[in-house]
Amino acid sequence: MMFNYGDTDYEFQGGDAIYEDVNNDGTINQLDIVYLGNSNPAAQGGFGFTFRYKRWSLKTDFTYRLKVDVVNKARMDFESMSNFNNQSYAVNWRWRKEGDITEIPRAVYGGAFNTLGSDRYVEDASYFRLSYVQLSYSFDPAMLKKIGIKQLNLYASIDNAYFWTKYTGLDPEVGWGGKGFAEDNSKTPRSRSYTL
Repeated sequence: MMFNYGDTDYEFQGGDAIYEDVNNDGTINQLDIVYLGNSNPAAQGGFGFTFRYKRWSLKTDFTYRLKVDVVNKARMDFESMSNFNNQSYAVNWRWRKEGDITEIPRAVYGGAFNTLGSDRYVEDASYFRLSYVQLSYSFDPAMLKKIGIKQLNLYASIDNAYFWTKYTGLDPEVGWGGKGFAEDNSKTPRSRSYTL
């Protein structure tokens, strides 16, 4: 099988990434490009609950996004093994010799053909996030009146508390554009903050 894109001709070897020859011409090139996934989520939204018990109150907000495909560009870069940049620990399990069975192709300096965009990097970025949780206590007004205070509330909250996902990147909530596709370029994920 040959790789031919632009002015590059390369014959695939053992340990190289395996691409599908869509048009069955024996060459991997622009004619083998197909659509992979969909960056438009099937559903997204949010909801929240407030629970009250005597003077206690618990408020929660959740957000979700379902069936959205994201290109994990960060993973593509960190598993490329085609330059001297830092690499993911996953490359320790790369192909090294005949008979190796692995999902990570061999390391080839300057060989970008092992990191072409493919379904290897398209991941389901569905998630369910506990966006906000706040616990509060309202002190007894009768007790507060004795010290000249009308109202006193104590609040503790967590912003971006936790999320559940099978996505392997840092944060599944990446943006997408009207013409482009959703890709995770390893931007700093949203921070978690605590307030009292």
